[in-house]
Amino acid sequence: MQACAISVDGCTITPASLADWRRGRTGIHAQLADFLAAWWSDSPTMPLQTSGSTGAPKLMQASKEAMAASAAATCRAFRLQPGHTALLCLPLRYIAGQMMVVRAVVGGLRLITAEPSSTPLAGNQSAIDFAPMVPMQVVSTLAQPDGAAQLTRVRTLLLGGGFIDPALEEQLQQLPTRVFVSYGMTETLSHIALRAVNGPRRSQLYTPLPGVQVQLSPADTLQLEVPYLNTGILTTNDLAEIAPDGRFRILGRADAVINSGGIKIQAEELEQELHRRTGLRVLALPHPHPTLGQCVALLWEGPAEAEPRLRAACAALPRYHQPRLMHHAPLPRTESGKPARAQARKLLSQDEH
Repeated sequence: MQACAISVDGCTITPASLADWRRGRTGIHAQLADFLAAWWSDSPTMPLQTSGSTGAPKLMQASKEAMAASAAATCRAFRLQPGHTALLCLPLRYIAGQMMVVRAVVGGLRLITAEPSSTPLAGNQSAIDFAPMVPMQVVSTLAQPDGAAQLTRVRTLLLGGGFIDPALEEQLQQLPTRVFVSYGMTETLSHIALRAVNGPRRSQLYTPLPGVQVQLSPADTLQLEVPYLNTGILTTNDLAEIAPDGRFRILGRADAVINSGGIKIQAEELEQELHRRTGLRVLALPHPHPTLGQCVALLWEGPAEAEPRLRAACAALPRYHQPRLMHHAPLPRTESGKPARAQARKLLSQDEH
């Protein structure tokens, strides 16, 4: 299928040398060895685990051929050539980290590893051609005294896995690094569309990768047709708008809509508005109400003294958008930084009892 060799931290690994390379290694190197053993096995599929952002993580089987095709599409989109360097700093339990390994094998990239952390570039002086990271890692890196210099050593930065704060987008305008945000999920084997965050192509719309077709379902959720998946039309849970040129905007998740007295409230838009007004991280969640059916409940994190500011911002919202229940606690997140809404709803339920 694909070349059976990979360059990892300056060492070339093949199926024949993998066992020797694996001996005594821990952390991300041990996880990488386990993944490569499965990738180079005779099985035509790989087990993948979803992130668990909206429910319990689940396992699925993906075709290795389709994963290789997805990796090749990414290499073409970013013009990655054999010998280019690529950073692996994401957990290998999920698709984002796994696809970095596949891209290195398929594209002949030189993989540079860093244990997943909030500041994966710290201590790395090498120039990196391609580095996928989650927003939390970029925010934490920029908070370091030399954080901007660390990111400047990256030629192309790909952000995925969570909401991109407008303040972060503005900070990224100052970098020479090309920055993109990805759209995709485990079921699409990583991203199938990209949005430029800075530079002359900066946009709020995602551009599908070549060959990817998009349309809306009757419920206004995004539907995808991805050639290498061979699954026909995939209906997502993301509400979207599609521009005449085929680019699209994600409005939020259909399961994040709160229907309060017949008024449909998009939770993610409400969260972003409250974050803009207060600087606080919040999750807006549906909560049972005896007459409205559902009302808005709010889970928020931050210093306790910020509560009056948050309550004032909530009071300025339209009537049905105002939370009728507020709970102060750290927001549950997946390993990729996405809000774990199912877990958040459990927290609110426990608070009620």
